[in-house]
Amino acid sequence: MKWLLLVPVVGSATAYAIEGGDIVGALVQLADGIGEGFVALTLGFAVAPAGIGFLVGGILLLTLGSFVPVSFEVESLTVISRLANRDWLKMCYMVLVAGILGFILGLAGVYGNIVDFIDGVVLAGMLTGVGVILSLVAYELFKQDMIVGGVSVIVAVVVYIPLVDDPNGLVYALGASVGAAVATALILRNFRPVVPVEVDLSREKIRFIPLNRFKFLYDPMVIRGALALLALRVGTSIAYGTIDGDIAGAPDAVNVDHVNITSGISGATSALFGGPPLEPIISGTAPTPNPIMAGALMMFAMAAILLLGFLPKMAAHIPAATISGFLFLLGAFAAFSGNVGGVVSDDQPFAGPVTVVVTAATFDPFLGMVAGVIVRFLTGQLL
Repeated sequence: MKWLLLVPVVGSATAYAIEGGDIVGALVQLADGIGEGFVALTLGFAVAPAGIGFLVGGILLLTLGSFVPVSFEVESLTVISRLANRDWLKMCYMVLVAGILGFILGLAGVYGNIVDFIDGVVLAGMLTGVGVILSLVAYELFKQDMIVGGVSVIVAVVVYIPLVDDPNGLVYALGASVGAAVATALILRNFRPVVPVEVDLSREKIRFIPLNRFKFLYDPMVIRGALALLALRVGTSIAYGTIDGDIAGAPDAVNVDHVNITSGISGATSALFGGPPLEPIISGTAPTPNPIMAGALMMFAMAAILLLGFLPKMAAHIPAATISGFLFLLGAFAAFSGNVGGVVSDDQPFAGPVTVVVTAATFDPFLGMVAGVIVRFLTGQLL
C-alpha cells in the first residue's frame, strides 16, 4: 500500500510517497537510535530535550529533500563528553555553538571547500583516530560488567562478520547484541544487583538551559569542543552521507551543506533545552523505497519516544555495558578498519599517522585535523 504526503520543499511542494518498506526501515533504524540514546544517557546527556531536535530535524529533512537523517551518534557523544569531563552544561554549550556555526557554514555553502581542503589522508586519519576513541570507551563500559559486556561484544561480532557487506549489518548487529545483553542482564538480576544506566531526571525536563549572558563563548574548552564537533561532522557528513546516497541509489543527490544545516539546527535546538548533538548517520532508511520519507518517519517516532520520557524508564533496568559491543563494532570495524587503509599515501606518508595519534591521544578530532594539515603542509614543502 502507498500513501502520499505533500510537503513544502524550499519554496515549492513535493509529494512524498510512504510505503510499507519505509515504515519497516524506520522501525529498524529506530532500534539503533534507542541503543545510541542509552549511550547518551551513560555519558551524562539529557535525552528528552533531544526530542525537539528530532522533530525539527525531521521537518528539515523533508523540506530540504535530504537522504541523510540525523540522530544520536556515538562518535560525537563520546568526544563531547570527554572534552567536557561530563559537565552537562558545558556539553550543551559546546553543542549549541557547534550547531549554530554548522548551520551558518552550511547556509553559506562552504562545506564543499572544507571537504576538498582536508580530504585524503587527513580525513582518513581523523576518522581512524575516532575509531580508537570508540574502542577505548567500549572497553571502559565492558569493564563495568564483564559478563553482560562480554555477551554484547561476542554477539555483535558474530552477527556482524557474516553481514559485513550488508548496508544494514551494523543495525542488525546492534539489535542482536543489545537484545542478547539485555536478556543476560535480566537473568543475572535474579542472582546479583544490576547497575543500571544512571539518569539525572532533573535534566529531563523541557526548559531552556541557563545562558549566563553567553559567558561560555569565552571558555576555551567550550570553543575547543565546538570545533572538535564541527571537525568530526565534516568527516561524518562525507563518509556517512556518501554511504547513504550510494545505498539509496542517488549518490549525486546528497548535498553536504544540507546535511550540515539539518544537523546544525537540530543539534542547536536540542542543546538549547539541554540535549545532546544530533549528527549524520549511516541509516537503515537509505535502502527503503522512499528514503527521505523513511528517514523523517524515524526521526518523528524518535521524537515521540523521547518527549514522552520512555527512554530513561527503559534505561533504569538496563546496564550500560549492553552497548559495549556496538561501540566496539563502530570503533574497531566501521571507523578504524574502514579508514586506516587511507591514512598513508605515496606522497603523504606522515600527515595521516600524525592525525590518528593526535586525535586518539587528545580525544579531539579538531586538534588531530589541525596537526595533520600542518604536517601535510610541512612535508609538502620538504619532500
